Amino acid sequence: MSTRVVTMDATGTAFDAAKKIMDHDIGCVVVVENKLRVIGVITKGDILREAVIKKLEPDKVSVKDVMTHPALTIRPESSLDEAASIMSKNSITKLPVVKNDELVGIVTSTDLLGKRDVRSIFSKDNI
Repeated sequence: MSTRVVTMDATGTAFDAAKKIMDHDIGCVVVVENKLRVIGVITKGDILREAVIKKLEPDKVSVKDVMTHPALTIRPESSLDEAASIMSKNSITKLPVVKNDELVGIVTSTDLLGKRDVRSIFSKDNI
C-alpha cells in the first residue's frame, strides 16, 4: 500500500481533482471530510464519464457529483488476497485503507502485481 495519498474535500470541482491527478501523476484522488474520513474516490474515468463526455464544464462540476461513493475501503491488517478479491469483485483498481475511520493509505491494482500473498497490506514489506 502507499501511505502518501492525495486527498481533497467534496467541495472541490472536477477540474481541481483532474489537476491533482495530473500534477501527482496518479489515477485517483480520495475524497475526505474532516481531513481523514473517506467519503469517496474520484478517478480520471469518473471525470471523463461524468463531466467531459457530458460536455459539462469541469470547473463548475462538484466533486460530490462525480465521485464514486460510498467508497469501498479495507483495513490495514487485511491481506493482499482480500484486497485483490474486493477489487476484482467490484471492478475497481483503487482501494483506500482505513483504520479507526481514518485514511492511512491506498492499495492500487499496481501495488498488487507480483505481491499476491497473505501478508498484511500494512506490513513493513508492503510499504
